[in-house]
Amino acid sequence: MLKGVTKRIVEIKSPTSDYFERAVLYLRTDRPYPKKGEAVSAANDYIASLEPERLPKKQRDLRPTVAVLSLSLGVTLAALAAVLLLYTKI
Repeated sequence: MLKGVTKRIVEIKSPTSDYFERAVLYLRTDRPYPKKGEAVSAANDYIASLEPERLPKKQRDLRPTVAVLSLSLGVTLAALAAVLLLYTKI
């Protein structure tokens, strides 16, 4: 319970909203009432701060893939060289 304290409270009811039923704002007593544009800007800034930051997609580590492909190419070239060597001796 608060005694001897003056609070400026704004209650916004929005029964048609999909996300909010009601919002309660406690205005600072040491500041004048905000202008419409300032209030909307402050509300948008606050809502934007609630959104999670979009993280960049994690880059896949391609080193294992490159190693497997290099090994496969090496084995293929070695087999091809062996086949050519055997074919030329026949």
